[in-house]
Amino acid sequence: MEVIISEPDMVSKRSKFAYSVGHVLNDLTSSMWFSYLLVYYHRIVNFSNASAGYLLLIGQIADAISTTFVGFESDRTRTGLFHYGRRKSWHIIGVICVLCSFPFCFNLCVECKDSDLWAQFIYYTMFIIIFQFGWSCSQITHLAMINELTHKDDERVALNSYRYAWSVVSNIFVYTIASILLGFHSSNDETDITSVDAPIFRKLSFIVVGIGFICMIIFHVFLKESQQPAEETEQRLQLSLTSSGRLKRMTWIRFLREKQFYQCGFIWMCARIILNVTQVFLPLYIIDTISVLNRVYVAIAPLCCYLSGLLASFPMRAINKALGRKITIIFGLCFILASAILFWFIFDLKDHLRIEITLISACVLLGIGTSTTNICSFSLASDLIGLNTECGAFVYGIMSFADKLANGIVIAIVQQWNPCTLASTTTCALYYRYILTFIPIGVAILTILMILSMWKTNIGGNRHEVIPEEQNTVERTNALSHENECDERSSLIA
Repeated sequence: MEVIISEPDMVSKRSKFAYSVGHVLNDLTSSMWFSYLLVYYHRIVNFSNASAGYLLLIGQIADAISTTFVGFESDRTRTGLFHYGRRKSWHIIGVICVLCSFPFCFNLCVECKDSDLWAQFIYYTMFIIIFQFGWSCSQITHLAMINELTHKDDERVALNSYRYAWSVVSNIFVYTIASILLGFHSSNDETDITSVDAPIFRKLSFIVVGIGFICMIIFHVFLKESQQPAEETEQRLQLSLTSSGRLKRMTWIRFLREKQFYQCGFIWMCARIILNVTQVFLPLYIIDTISVLNRVYVAIAPLCCYLSGLLASFPMRAINKALGRKITIIFGLCFILASAILFWFIFDLKDHLRIEITLISACVLLGIGTSTTNICSFSLASDLIGLNTECGAFVYGIMSFADKLANGIVIAIVQQWNPCTLASTTTCALYYRYILTFIPIGVAILTILMILSMWKTNIGGNRHEVIPEEQNTVERTNALSHENECDERSSLIA
């Protein structure tokens, strides 16, 4: 006789929709953060390339530290603020921090725009740290809810796909609005971005915050987090008995002892490095390397990336089921390699039309590749957690810590050695060509090697511990009794 404690399986359409928009505020602000931070602080605020890179690094370090803290505390929280839910309580704290700080990150220093640059650097640093803390609160708790909403593999992949699809929609929205503002705003130079364009980014930041706020209302009103105490949830999971034995309770120390934890974390980190590095340097590549194109392509090119990524996210559930996670990731990495090769050859083209076609083609391939690799890396993390939701936020927190820190360091190093000034040069053009070609290729190759090293690994499997027959019989009896108590309680509530 086997006793299987009932688990959440199917997620309603309303809950899926509410969950999927729960990260939109983060996605909108992240799109603007990575795409236009270096452009804004270097070309509008007039920081040096190195200083702009350090601001991004400070933000990434603050985010990395916050994700670890939030991961621990979110798992330890029991019922949340006023019994609102342990995940949603942290999520709403993050939303408030983002709403209050992000507009200041893309506005000229209030009452100090004519001050020394070091004073403005400190001013922006304060708001960036608050923004990144809030961003991590929302991100980690939103990811951790996936494994608590459902334990079905197909449903988890679906939630990851819907989440990423809305992320892509958010990016598309940002780039569409940016292209409209850049296209219609009067400027003496149609190929460059200067300090006179500061109002564009101010308007864009307010639009982003406004739309994100509406989506957060939908998430918190229509998605109901389980009000069951965390101890009872863990007890029900740990009493799950099958012929394989009892599900092993995982702690953060046990996760750190698993080899597959580091393998999945490395793949997650690499997928995010490719996405963020290309997102950060693509606008600069267009301005300084392909300097013949209108500046509106600073928004159009990323827009093409995310449109193709959105289309690629729809069949992801079926592709994952047919090919498996690992083959699907390699499939996505091949698209990234192809896009990097096109970015290399664009520089040698002379015809204006051919440049535009090749750029759009490279962006489409990049969008398909990054969409595929990111969805699959999130799904691998879900597989790693499995039924062990007691440490779900910790796992996502550590993986996010690694990717934020790695991204910040890589981008800061690139900016530290950046030869570009406000006047474009041949050296500057070649520099961004190298960045958009060799970093994605190098990271993609490392990712493929890591996937091959874990080809036969059963991610998240083999976590059942064998128990003596006498203890097994007792625990099955206790499990049945516990299940009956839960059913009676549910009947009384109903």
